[in-house]
Amino acid sequence: MRRLLLAAALLAASPALAQDIRIGARATPTLDPHFLFLDSNRAYHQHLYGRLVERDGDGRYIPGLAESWRTVDPLRWRFTLRRDVTFHNGTAFTADDVVFSFARVPAIPGNPAPYTYYLTSITGVEKVDDHTVDIVTSRPNPLVPIQTNGISIVSRAATEGKTPGDFATGVAAIGTGPYRFVEYRSGERLVLERFDSFRGQPPHWRRVEFRILANNAARTAALLAGDVDLIDNVSPVDADRLGGNSAVAVHRSPSARIIYLGATISLGQSPLTTDANGQPLATNPLADVRVRRALSLAINRSAIVERVLGGYGETSSQLAVVGMNGFVADRQPDPFAPEESAKLLREAGWGQGFRTTLTCPNDRYVGDAATCQGLGQMLARIGIHAAVETAPASIYFSRLRTPGNELPLFLLGVGNDTGDTIGTLIGVIHGYDRERRMGSINRSGFADAEVDGLIQQAVVELDMARRSALMEQAMRLATERYAVIPLYQPMVIFASRTGLNYLPNRDEQTLAMRAVPAGGRP
Repeated sequence: MRRLLLAAALLAASPALAQDIRIGARATPTLDPHFLFLDSNRAYHQHLYGRLVERDGDGRYIPGLAESWRTVDPLRWRFTLRRDVTFHNGTAFTADDVVFSFARVPAIPGNPAPYTYYLTSITGVEKVDDHTVDIVTSRPNPLVPIQTNGISIVSRAATEGKTPGDFATGVAAIGTGPYRFVEYRSGERLVLERFDSFRGQPPHWRRVEFRILANNAARTAALLAGDVDLIDNVSPVDADRLGGNSAVAVHRSPSARIIYLGATISLGQSPLTTDANGQPLATNPLADVRVRRALSLAINRSAIVERVLGGYGETSSQLAVVGMNGFVADRQPDPFAPEESAKLLREAGWGQGFRTTLTCPNDRYVGDAATCQGLGQMLARIGIHAAVETAPASIYFSRLRTPGNELPLFLLGVGNDTGDTIGTLIGVIHGYDRERRMGSINRSGFADAEVDGLIQQAVVELDMARRSALMEQAMRLATERYAVIPLYQPMVIFASRTGLNYLPNRDEQTLAMRAVPAGGRP
């Protein structure tokens, strides 16, 4: 109690919030907006870069760097660009920057998680004049404006010939966003300053400092000590504790993310998967849908939500949340049925079990490491002995390749903040198809001709009711065939000083633009 009172006194004694904000953030940023697709990276990029089409606070798509768009013919969208936009270095924004940015996305070598699924069906971006571009597609695609929201526009003059590392120094981190780059120290801090020539609504804060604090306890301690004004990814345990502190405000929102267990189907022989005695296997047990279903039935999802998330979440039946287009309403989460799970393993010829590896991040999702430890224990009860390995996100995601992922079992999350399942279906469920730019984050290697066909139809379907039905059918089949194993939908939790109001969103993004002094609205 004495410690809490001291923390409250420190917060109360801190200077009133004015022009600067300090944010304790868990994720280390990658400042190249076309390298390593992660929602946490996308959040950092929102500060620095603009997109042709933006989204408002309610998730609606609105004009961004493009003031308008229309179809010229079924295979061509025309975007009229704003003329009043400048980059942070003072140069004018033109069509050349758009053409360059779209072309750069698939061209970065060694990108472990590219942004190419935002280019689905897009075959080229052509300059019409300095303030007009055409996006050309291989087939009619009503989603092109939405897809452009995933491609940040960089300065061609500042970026051409540069590597992702050049963004970390600030040399190439030149955008049109509300903030400009000031300083970055990897694993320590990112400092941004308000861009006074920003074309949109000026942000409230003059200076933003993200302090990278990967440890949950460190972020909480920094808030209580008055070293930061806002923290993200608050753990459920800390949320309950902070909620009782009068100097702290806790901000909650359901997330649109689904955390899932991936089982790599495409692996052949793997040194990471052996029989129960440690001998090599001629076949991959995870390629059998009965084995993947057995994994699912061995998992007590409710126990994970209650014990790891402290009740701040919901069990999941699919890679979608209620209310989304394509959500399968009559699908329920698999029950905890270890007896049926063991029976399925016997039917599949794995009654003696096997050994494998479960690899997870330990600083990316709420309770990720604890979830993995729990999963390892649950699978061991049916004879699947999975050695649990955890690593920081920066290391973990570099090991998850598409195609060719070599991790047998892995924990991941997928966001669904657009209100539509098509992005998840294209990126995570569709088989890897470099030409179509589909399956770019399909780490399991799942490939099903029937499911792929439904997704391809949904992408080009103009009738919204028919399109939703196609997405729902694809999601149903992918779930029944265990493309992945859905686990739970967490809650996004932030905490701040009481003098600050923060509006969390289901996209989980940590944005300085969503924070304002108490009484205001972002």
